[in-house]
Order: sequence, then structure tokens, then C-alpha cells
Amino acid sequence: MARVRMEKTQILIAAALAICGCGGHGGAGDDTKGMVYGSPPATISAGEALSPELYSGLGLSEAPEVKPVGSTPVLDVRIDMTHAMVRVAERDSFMAWTFGGTLPGPVIHVRQGDRLRFTTTNRSDRTVALAPPMPHAVDFHAAMVNPLDKYQPVAPGATLRFEWVANYPGVFMYHCAMPPVLQHLAYGMYGMVIVDPKNGYPTTPDREYAIVQSELYLKKGKGGRLEVDDAAASRKEATYVVFNGRPNRHEEEPLLAKAGERVRLYVLNAGPNGTSSFHVLGTVMDRVWLDGNPANQLRGMQTVLLPASGGAVVEFVVPEAGVYPFVDHEFSDAEHGAMGRINAMSP
Repeated sequence: MARVRMEKTQILIAAALAICGCGGHGGAGDDTKGMVYGSPPATISAGEALSPELYSGLGLSEAPEVKPVGSTPVLDVRIDMTHAMVRVAERDSFMAWTFGGTLPGPVIHVRQGDRLRFTTTNRSDRTVALAPPMPHAVDFHAAMVNPLDKYQPVAPGATLRFEWVANYPGVFMYHCAMPPVLQHLAYGMYGMVIVDPKNGYPTTPDREYAIVQSELYLKKGKGGRLEVDDAAASRKEATYVVFNGRPNRHEEEPLLAKAGERVRLYVLNAGPNGTSSFHVLGTVMDRVWLDGNPANQLRGMQTVLLPASGGAVVEFVVPEAGVYPFVDHEFSDAEHGAMGRINAMSP
């Protein structure tokens, strides 16, 4: 009898494994089938002629804008690294280290399975009036490649090229990988990659926006000009916590919608140190895909917790005309600038 029960148990386990695809790499539920691992070696060159544009390529935009994905499965994307003065308030700016001259860096929007041929030139040798030239690097959290090869230091004036395939859908971070990484992030070297699922998400939004949360660590320097406070970054004592580069930016530049519309937000917490408890007042996030992967679906969420470098796609319906604030519900962060709003008009 015991043997019969054991055989029945083994049959049930085998059937369950067959149904869920958990029986090994060849199972029906194996979503890694057809993925592309690795890529050709990166190349480094020097002295290349540069265009006036600091970034270019299909599907690139500046947050909160989200441009559509390109129509080709092979995309040429260029985002150069440079030092630039970045405004954080009406009369205050600081010297940032940037991707593409913007804070955060450009949003990259691609489709699962796309191949990105990425190029970056370290232009810090052309901004010596702002800061000394220095090496930088880039790390794509969405890529599956050898980091020692692809994320190698890029000397001032040099150009790095490599490619990678977007195997997984989601909302991913890219950032400078040059040690000390905390310093390079505190200076502003980060951005968002959106990888649409191969078959799309199960819903169709009326509006789409990109929200990158991050912390700024600043102090008054010589002449009263703001500069990065490395010691405060090490202590995790942010001067500002911001959405899309500036404190309270989307209070001054609210996002727009209409009553009854479905709004999709691609949210990334770039950190570098803190968590985010992302919340939208006046509605409920009826669909949340953690890290932006449709396999990680949650329903009816009031708040989404994001670690440093964590992302999500959140969707909700605007119930009626009005003003819908969105905040980091860790209210110290909200009071340090992590506040915005959606202005919803009548249909």
C-alpha cells in the first residue's frame, strides 16, 4: 500500500511539473528559450569626430516623455557622457556628471528581443571649465553580458562600443559603473531603460510617463554655488529627493490626463541609497508589474515599495476630473522634493 501511494505521489508530482514547466530547462514554461547570452567583445577607440548631439537613436526621450519603440529589431543608440550645469531650483544649479547632458539620462525604450548597438564617448575632456576630465563607465541592468568587458572604464576622449540583447521585459536602471560608484551616482549618472514585453502588456493605456526618483546630495561651495556633498551621500543624508531631476518638478510641470483615462507610469528608483514607497493619491493602482515584468503582476495596490535600482510599471484609472498628487509615501522624502501631481481634465 505504501508503495502504491508513493507511485501515485510521483505521478502527481510529474504531472504538476509538466503543467507548470518546472521540470528543467527544456520545460514548456521555460521563458529562457531563445534568449541571447553575451555579445561580441567591446571596442575602444580615440579621437573620433563627434556630432553636436549628446544622444541619438530611435526610442530615446527625456523623462517624463516616453517615445514609442523603434520599428527595427536592431537599434543604434548613442549616449555620450559629459559634465554639465544642471538646474535644481529657479536660481540654483550644480555641476553634474551626466549621460547625454540631462538629469536623469535619456529614457531608452525598446522591445524584448531587440539588439542594442550602444556607443558612448566620454566628453569630459571638453568640459574642463566645469570639472577635471575623468574616466566613466556604463552598466545596463537589462543586459546579460560580461561586465569586465562591456562596462570597462572609458578614458576622457575615448569611445566605447558594445551591443546587448534585451532578453527580459521590464523597467531597468543604467548608470555609471566607475568606482567609487556612489560618487558617480551622486553626481547624476543614471537613467531608465524600458523593455516592452514581446507581446505587449495586457492593457492599453491612454497616457504613458516615465518617473525616475533619485536623491541629490548638495552643499554650498565657494561663491555660494551648489556642489555635490560626497560626505552627505556616504551618510545617506539627502538634500533633495526628486522625481525626474528636480525637487517638486512635477508640481511646477504637472502631468496631464483626462477623467476616465488609463494612465501608465514607468517608475524607477535610481537611489543611490534610499527606498521609495510610491503612491498616487485619489486612486488605486489596479495593476502593478514589479520590475515591469508582466509575470510579476499585483492588483489593487495602494503603495509600491521599490529598492534602490528597483522599477515597476503601475497603472490606474483616473476616476474623475481633479488633481492627483503622487509622492514617495516615506514623507521625509516627499518633504525633500519627491512630490508631483497629475492634472486631470473633464473628458
